Amino acid sequence: MRIVDTLIVFRILKMLTTPFNKMKAYKFGFIDKDGNRIKKIENEDGKMVPNDPFTKAEKASLTPLHRLVFNLKKIIAKVPFGKTQFASYAIALLLLKEEAELDNEQGEELYEKFYRYLKEQEILTAETISESINVGKLIEGETYKIRFPIKEQGEMIHQHKDEVYIVSEYEKIYGIQTYIGYANTERVLVTADDVY
Repeated sequence: MRIVDTLIVFRILKMLTTPFNKMKAYKFGFIDKDGNRIKKIENEDGKMVPNDPFTKAEKASLTPLHRLVFNLKKIIAKVPFGKTQFASYAIALLLLKEEAELDNEQGEELYEKFYRYLKEQEILTAETISESINVGKLIEGETYKIRFPIKEQGEMIHQHKDEVYIVSEYEKIYGIQTYIGYANTERVLVTADDVY
């Protein structure tokens, strides 16, 4: 892996481990304490105006990479209780890999470093690891229903009971098979834990 690629992976991991309220985008007022984008602010005339970065420092605090990591952090924070955490992490990491256009080697390093991060933060427990064994398999060409709303992929929010047609297997992360499917003609990534 090239040195630049390794630095990008470390930069992503550093952002993942930094609380939203310690990030420059928060200090500049572009995100709130939960990482949500503040798109409009009130100016001195009391009118709502776009809250866009202008200076070089402001632009550097809100790059596409930052927005990607903000979304990943929000996905991790929103893992519903009872849902397999590893399955959620697998999908989040794949979306990050695709958005950042990382190659397979970079992706593997990201997965490994993220695993270490989970262990260091004591997010991994024996229960979390053992629950990944129970994530089943899906059959290509079959249609399933969504178990939990899918909010962080594509343009649409796919609701509970929306149908997903499974096209093919994708990558295996942490021993969990992920799949490419289509919900309402939109490509989504799912695991067997996301559908029934």
